[in-house]
Amino acid sequence: MSFKQMIWKMAKAEYNKYLFYFLCNSFAVMFFFMFATVYFNESVVQVKQSESIQYVLTIPGVALVVFTIFFIHYAHHIFIKKRKSEFSLLMTLGMSNRDISKLLLLENAVIGLFSLIAGLLAGMIFSRLFFSLLMNQVGIEGVSFQIIGSMFLSATAAFLLVFLIVVGKSLFLILTRDPIESMKSEQIRETLTMKSPLFGGIGVAILIGSIIGLYFTYGNPVIGGDYLIFWAIATFLGLYISLLQFTSFIIELAKRSKQFYYQHILFWTNLDTKLKQLTSIFMLVTVMIMVTILYSTIILFSYMSAEKEAIAQNPFDIAFVEVDILDTSLLVQKENQLQEHISIPFYSYSQKDTYYDWTNTYTFISVDNFNKLTSRKLSLENGEFLSFINVDPEHADGYEKNILFPIESERRNFELKDTIFDKRINDVPNLGEMIIVNGNDYASLKERSDGEEATLHLVNVENWKESGPFVKKIEERLKTGADDQDVVQIASKIEDYERQRNSNGILFYVSTFLSVLFFFGSFILLYLHLFSSVEREKEKYSKLRLIGITALEMKRIMTKEIATIFFIPTTIGTTLALLYVVAMAKDIGGITKHPDILLYFFIVAGVYYVIQIGFYLFAKRKMLSEMIR
Repeated sequence: MSFKQMIWKMAKAEYNKYLFYFLCNSFAVMFFFMFATVYFNESVVQVKQSESIQYVLTIPGVALVVFTIFFIHYAHHIFIKKRKSEFSLLMTLGMSNRDISKLLLLENAVIGLFSLIAGLLAGMIFSRLFFSLLMNQVGIEGVSFQIIGSMFLSATAAFLLVFLIVVGKSLFLILTRDPIESMKSEQIRETLTMKSPLFGGIGVAILIGSIIGLYFTYGNPVIGGDYLIFWAIATFLGLYISLLQFTSFIIELAKRSKQFYYQHILFWTNLDTKLKQLTSIFMLVTVMIMVTILYSTIILFSYMSAEKEAIAQNPFDIAFVEVDILDTSLLVQKENQLQEHISIPFYSYSQKDTYYDWTNTYTFISVDNFNKLTSRKLSLENGEFLSFINVDPEHADGYEKNILFPIESERRNFELKDTIFDKRINDVPNLGEMIIVNGNDYASLKERSDGEEATLHLVNVENWKESGPFVKKIEERLKTGADDQDVVQIASKIEDYERQRNSNGILFYVSTFLSVLFFFGSFILLYLHLFSSVEREKEKYSKLRLIGITALEMKRIMTKEIATIFFIPTTIGTTLALLYVVAMAKDIGGITKHPDILLYFFIVAGVYYVIQIGFYLFAKRKMLSEMIR
């Protein structure tokens, strides 16, 4: 029998090893391609550029790349480890390290090619299916599913780069290592250096300190987001140290109750051995679960809060500026009867900044019109002025309170009486800050400066959600009379609501898409490790049965171990995500002001746990049946 015939017979007899390796690589290609269909979609790119949501794709994208690198490396490691007995036999029959390297290179080239083709096909099918299902639920319009060349190119390049590095590393080790040392590596017991509960306590302290630091710095309007990466790195460092010493710390606690510890000594020793091998996997899976739940909660909250945000940012249903006298018949519509219409005349003055070489526009209104807008009873003497900032008082930290009169030639004649922060009008361009003077000064300023008079119209209708056609007509009317259509000043609840609904809907789609990828990726990684050691587990439990361990006791121990492997990273990741949600909510006023964000968190976490329990039951049944068989 020739070498080729022997190799072919071995491949047919152990086809499940090749199938397993092929499926793992196909999954990796599929993950890369599905992410590419989101990242390079034109609608997502537009939102990414206009709404500054690069972080929504960047952080999960980096996490996905790290996961895929580890996943391919781990799958290849298991594939090589399971074939060491074959390599030993081939080397006994005279095959050299170089011959084995050629064999592995040929096998990996074939498997890599077919994995690439299968992964791209599966990626197209599942991304299209997922897109259709989610878009029907979200109800986003104007977003189409796309398949373009850059998606294929990026997915192929990313997979080939990682795959070639992993295979190249294996070939290098085979060519440079002693064959006997390579063959006996599976019998070497893994040990854990620096095994110390105290060291684990330091990791927990770093972990807790990073979250406390995030909580006290994230709400700062100046440096809030700047330290996010720093605290995240500290969290991950503390998490790794904690996981590294997890069993040492837990076992020390368990040993305080001698009866409890020795009643479950087999479970504790098995858990200690497994978690030594699983630190990196636990770390990666925990971070993926944390990122999944955290970003899903944030995006779901933003999506569901679009209506509330539109109402908060727009005190009136419609606000627009008209330079000429408005045809009032335009404001009377059968389907949207007016409930309120306030007209506020104002005077705008533009002044060029010689230092920065830009033009500043200042808005003046009389105190009587300001009182009509705000229902106040203020009065001003000649030479006094008020600075009105159209913003909520709780967001006023970044604004200057003691300002000078904006017109330099008039500055010596005016004195600031007070600065008022209040959200009273919509975010109409150039009307975020106003100067309030009395009627006499208002009239004299118009005479002594070269500016422009206009009228701010503030309108409320019966049903603002049906005011879209009405707003379109007003916008068309304003554009018709404007010299520059880009300076049309209008802001409405319906337009703000639809814009947020659409952009947040796309973000919700992106976040859900990545969450599904991360969820299946974390499950496959745990499942992969569980069944990579099934032969070793069989051997261990066959020896334990010789000393009296029954099949029922074996099932109980296996059930506890599998539950530990599945739910330790899930519990830790969920807890970290909750703490990050609480800390990052300070940026919008805190959990007490937005308690519904906790509701969305528990919805996301609940769905995650339900699916994770289903996967756990599936993995447990498969593992126990494999052990019994």
